[in-house]
Amino acid sequence: MEKNMVLAIVVVVIVVGAAGAYILLQPPAVTLIPPRIHTIIQETAGDAEYLDPAVDYETAGGAVIMNVYETLYGYEWVGTNTTPSVPLLATSYVVSGDGKNYTFTLRQGVTFHDGTPFNATAMKYSLDRVMKIFDTAGPAWMFAEPLLGGQAVEDAANEFGAPSTEFNAAYDNWFANSHSIIVLDTYTIRLRLAFKYAPFFSVLAFSVACAVSPTWVEANGGVEYGTHNAYVDTHTCGTGPYMMTSWVPTEQIQLTAYTNYWRATAAKAEFPNAGSITNVVIKQNTDVNSRILNLLANSTDTGYWPTTHALYIWNRVNGSNGDGTLKSLYPQLKLWCQVPTYDVMFMGFNMREYMNISNNIVKSPFVIKEVREAFSYAFDYATMIANVLNGFGQQAQGPIPIGMFGHNDSLRMYSYDLDKAVEKWNAAMSSGLLEPILANMSYNLDIYYNEGNTVRQQGCLLMGDGIQAILDDPLALQPVSPLTVTVKSVAWPSYLYMLNNRQLGFFFLGWAPDYADPDDYVVPFVKSTGLYANRIGLQLSTGWNATLVDGWITAAAQELDPTARNVLYGKIQQAVVDQAAFVWAYQAQTFHVEGVYMNGYNYNPMWYGLYFYHFYKAYPTGYTMP
Repeated sequence: MEKNMVLAIVVVVIVVGAAGAYILLQPPAVTLIPPRIHTIIQETAGDAEYLDPAVDYETAGGAVIMNVYETLYGYEWVGTNTTPSVPLLATSYVVSGDGKNYTFTLRQGVTFHDGTPFNATAMKYSLDRVMKIFDTAGPAWMFAEPLLGGQAVEDAANEFGAPSTEFNAAYDNWFANSHSIIVLDTYTIRLRLAFKYAPFFSVLAFSVACAVSPTWVEANGGVEYGTHNAYVDTHTCGTGPYMMTSWVPTEQIQLTAYTNYWRATAAKAEFPNAGSITNVVIKQNTDVNSRILNLLANSTDTGYWPTTHALYIWNRVNGSNGDGTLKSLYPQLKLWCQVPTYDVMFMGFNMREYMNISNNIVKSPFVIKEVREAFSYAFDYATMIANVLNGFGQQAQGPIPIGMFGHNDSLRMYSYDLDKAVEKWNAAMSSGLLEPILANMSYNLDIYYNEGNTVRQQGCLLMGDGIQAILDDPLALQPVSPLTVTVKSVAWPSYLYMLNNRQLGFFFLGWAPDYADPDDYVVPFVKSTGLYANRIGLQLSTGWNATLVDGWITAAAQELDPTARNVLYGKIQQAVVDQAAFVWAYQAQTFHVEGVYMNGYNYNPMWYGLYFYHFYKAYPTGYTMP
């Protein structure tokens, strides 16, 4: 098959427990394939959901978007600085004394992939388009909330839906009267805020603020109120170094270099080999073993190598990554790992009273806090980190990642404690509320993960083991019929669809930062209209004071004093942990594998995926192919 470009090879492993450690007993013998000098082949486990920067809000699509489209400013190409400081489509900017007006001078001589000139009118069109579509499951919120008049548009989208008579009117009023996005001249644009908002400049570096060719959009369906453009969801036209030339869903995406890329000369001055990769093929392959074998054979150049299989390649050397060869067991592969990230991995409980599971309306057991607490105690965090991640992570501590401003280091967290898990389970059973819910569910509890993600698979199996351990405990109160716990996988786009439509009672996901600020974590996880808080129905859960906590979040976003801001984030974190709304599984570390001939990799917490334009292929000096 095209996905598996090597002969079948038996790899012998030891598997310890449901979430066991994998130990390579005998290195597979492979025939190395010389690298394709101008092409990168990458294998991933999941397909993009959309390729429209106005609506896509997941990493697979984001990784493509940031190679095809561009924002006003971006992040440094080398290093881990999380402040966007590289001028892209803007050459400079000025912030007014009150912090509410951002005036950008735009770059001249830039064209979109269809030949349309980039200018202030095109930039305004792109940002207006985000507001008019306003996918409430997408990234529009982060741009809209601080923008002058933007909150009213978001409120209408969340309350009445988009499109709707109310939303359409709110957008029209904003567009006509807010004057929040102003074209001052051909290459000058001003953005006006409702309040001073420190992260706003970083928000503009996220994909939601990418420039899209207005000529191309209008020629392919234009912009409708509250509605995706199906063509723009699956095609691209940006100003970036690559064009998306082919997308076969669930199989592969192909990128081709844009020959008139505006930064070509400047890029070569800083990175002499920039632009040497003219083709990128991103393949979807959910089979972890074949992904590993393909990398070992160099038939692919980089790919998703999960930490469940870290011991296949990691030689247990710690410290510096050097040139990428210091930690790899294989001379044909580089391994970059152990750098802390801001990625928070979590499990969410659907606390809405009813769930639609495959058109079957059932009640959710997670409306009962004691059930959520029982499962929080039943998850073996230490085994997850030691055996599944092979040590490449640490237990997360609430929604704000460890190491980021606003994190509460003293926050109480759950640990694996079967006695407490049984105690909480019995409290739920004794209340008389749980039994009828389990009966309504036909005594079946399904735990889903996205296909091909072995880390989440093992995490879900661990949770399943923990729940079963509660039921097997001699002190546990038993339901009338035995409860069956099943771990299931679905393809990534289907997983996202089920999640967005609140069909998952219990789900395992990760959150990578859109901008390096605690606001980017407490809004999606805690605010009533936030992405995950809304999906799980946090604002509807018993004992939750949505008005109070939402007020803290708004106040923290607008607070200028760091000390006062920190106090507010402490209250927010404590509230959501006390509610047992999520299982904070772990905070990830980097683990990136590529061919030894690959050059140009740099990790930055704010990048989705790889920036291919600076990559080039060359074997290290003195290297001899095995």
